[in-house]
Amino acid sequence: MNPSAVNASSRFRIVAAVSIAASIALVLAGCSPAGSIATETVPGVAPGVTLTDDEILGASPVAVWTDDRATLTVITWGSSGCPSVPRSLEVATDSVLVLRFAAPTDQVCTADFAPTSHVLTTPAGVGSGAVTAEMIFEARPGEDSQAITVPVRD
Repeated sequence: MNPSAVNASSRFRIVAAVSIAASIALVLAGCSPAGSIATETVPGVAPGVTLTDDEILGASPVAVWTDDRATLTVITWGSSGCPSVPRSLEVATDSVLVLRFAAPTDQVCTADFAPTSHVLTTPAGVGSGAVTAEMIFEARPGEDSQAITVPVRD
């Protein structure tokens, strides 16, 4: 066997292994964006969550209890390459949650309009009755933050 063929074959395997490892690292890095309080970030609609016909239009975020209220799944709409990043979740009262999202970054983002699911641990102090989520989307300097309140549904 030609020694240079063996070396080329070995180099190919090393390059292939490094490429695969880098690809896996990039995919796993997308599980929860840096600084996110989400236990999991899922491109699209999280498994087990079903949207109504109105919700699927993406006019506003959606908040759904999951895992028997142990988690709260919030679906936001926007660039799939630069999804909103949840930074804090607080209990204002036993029936009102306040969820803050970080200001958008200055990176180049895809110009699509896609759902992203953020799975959050339900904080202590939430009542067992109807709950609303006030979502505050922080803005870049010089811009206004946006706030929207939605019911958290089962």
